[in-house]
Amino acid sequence: MVNPARPSGMGWEPRTRAGAGVSLPEGLRKVGVRSPSWREALRINGGSRIVECHSAEGALLVAVLPDELHHVLTALNRG
Repeated sequence: MVNPARPSGMGWEPRTRAGAGVSLPEGLRKVGVRSPSWREALRINGGSRIVECHSAEGALLVAVLPDELHHVLTALNRG
């Protein structure tokens, strides 16, 4: 779930207690969406989509389940 109230801009707040919130770099922009490679699918859900992003800090890959893809893309377009 993207937290628009974060002072640094965008951030990620997991819905489970499995991990802490992660700040996303400023100026993050989407450059592509693709299916995971077979190697990536060994570590993540093979049905997910990889959102390829770029910022001043470099490239960033975000694994997103198909049901959440629209929400993530909308949030990235706002950022």
